[in-house]
Amino acid sequence: MPSYPVYEDEHTFAFIDIFGATDGHVCVIHKRHEPKMTGLSDEEVQDLFVAVKKVALAIEKAYRTEILTIGINHGEPAGVKHIHVHIMPRYEGDGGGIIQSLPAKILSDKDFPAVSEKIKSHIGK
Repeated sequence: MPSYPVYEDEHTFAFIDIFGATDGHVCVIHKRHEPKMTGLSDEEVQDLFVAVKKVALAIEKAYRTEILTIGINHGEPAGVKHIHVHIMPRYEGDGGGIIQSLPAKILSDKDFPAVSEKIKSHIGK
């Protein structure tokens, strides 16, 4: 498959998503193959997100926007089996939605404490 690189360093690589949702849609990967972010070491996550920040700043300047959607498909069964971060330039009125527009269960105020406790009980385990 063709590759259109925009950034590379010792640990990361960023390239145009050829199936992108917007002009300027870029994917940033860690060079070590890993399907999920949780499989990366803390240092590797840092390397990945330092690269994401550099590319995001470049996209803001290149596309003259301060609105970006940045997302990760973590463990997506139908997608690419390598951790990657999507960065998409956005504009007011572009017709796109916020990241919360993905499939969701609507929670109410009574649900939040239980959800919070459920996640907190597993931090660091």
